[in-house]
This record gives sequence, structure tokens and C-alpha cells, in this order.
Amino acid sequence: MALAAELIDFVTTHPDAAMITLRDNGTPHMARIEICVVDGRLRATGAPTLVRTRNLRRDPRCSLFVFGPHPLWLGLETDATIVEGEVGDDLIRLLRARHGIDPGGTVLAHDDELGHDRPYTESEYLAHARATELLIYDFGVLKAYGNYLSA
Repeated sequence: MALAAELIDFVTTHPDAAMITLRDNGTPHMARIEICVVDGRLRATGAPTLVRTRNLRRDPRCSLFVFGPHPLWLGLETDATIVEGEVGDDLIRLLRARHGIDPGGTVLAHDDELGHDRPYTESEYLAHARATELLIYDFGVLKAYGNYLSA
């Protein structure tokens, strides 16, 4: 499903989402993430050690609940693909799209030791991404619904 302009606008303005994957017993597992649209694709960052990554490797079905200001929200049913390996340039583009940072500047990304986002130079971030084997969740949207078109 191609992403409609209204959906892209909503996600760009409201990147906070709950990502719901399925455990091996079929029960849902939820995690808070930030999503963004890069080149018409809905994406987020991840790591191989996360429960949601293990769940997606077994079952790519994933639901996203995108939070807007009350009462606005967006529900997305997706098939997620894990993009890994040499994804450094794609990670930089994703972070720039998510945080609106101009090329050539720093990127804002999570620092596990600090417990929050901090600015990295591109080279620092790429070294961090390689060391932690960061990956990308690429969400193929199958269905979108919710109260996200209201003003």
C-alpha cells in the first residue's frame, strides 16, 4: 500500500508509536518507538537483541499505534522487514528524516549509557551503529485506519 499524503503528514508530525509484535505463543508484545517516512517508506531503528526484533524474525506481522494529540490516532497493520548489515547510510537518512537535521550536521540518536538521545557526528554515529549492530524496521503498510484526518 502506497502511503497517502495525509498518513505521511500525520507520522511526520507525530512520530511516537507503540509497536505491537507477536510472541511465539501468539500474545502481543508492545514497545514504544519513533517512526518516520524515508523515501516513501515507513521506518524505525532497532537492534538484534530486542524482543521485538526476535518476534519479527519469526513472524513479520506488526501493528503500530501512532499517538496524536487527543483524540487523534492512527492504526497501521504492517508486514515488517528487517534491514541489516551495511545500513549506515540508511540509518543516517532515517535519523535526518525523523529529526529534521540538515545534511552535514550532527544526528540525534539514543545513547544507552545516558538513557536518552544525544547528538552524534556522522562518523561517531556510524561507529556506534556498527558496534551495536543497529538495523532498520521497514514497515510495509497493509491497512491504515483511525482518527488521524480530523483537525
